Amino acid sequence: MTDDEKKATGEAAGKTETRKKGSGLRWLIYAAALVLIILTAAYLTIGVVISEAPAAASYPYTTTYQVQLPSSETVKVGNADILAIPIGDQVTLSINKEPRVMRVGETRTIQERRAHISVLSLGLMDFDFRVDATYQGQSGNSALFALAFKTSQQVPSFLIERLLPANVQARPV
Repeated sequence: MTDDEKKATGEAAGKTETRKKGSGLRWLIYAAALVLIILTAAYLTIGVVISEAPAAASYPYTTTYQVQLPSSETVKVGNADILAIPIGDQVTLSINKEPRVMRVGETRTIQERRAHISVLSLGLMDFDFRVDATYQGQSGNSALFALAFKTSQQVPSFLIERLLPANVQARPV
């Protein structure tokens, strides 16, 4: 084999090695993009189905949010329609068209239900929950509440936040 032939063979081998490195990197980028697409689709397809809670459910886990309900505007928490009309140190809180007057510091159960969480149409978890509202007073035109989400098992906060509507200002306490 001549020097020119050896040189040509060496260059060809170097090009093949470079192609293999580039090809491996390309497949790694494809795999990362595929994982990112699947995770995005999973997040966007999180579904919550709410049904009646079984009798005698226990709720050892609690997550509390401070929530401002807009005055005289119906909002949906879980599957309950809630209307709050604050007047001084009391509020008329209507849950599914059942009004009740509450004073500052008073607590009322909003709902007791069972939730089924699915991702990409696959069942992820089932849990029982209860939402208790404690009236904290008026803030501008809004009624300020502490909403305690009590659950039968540990539930990630981002799933609980899916029960709160977008038009409600809520922050974990």
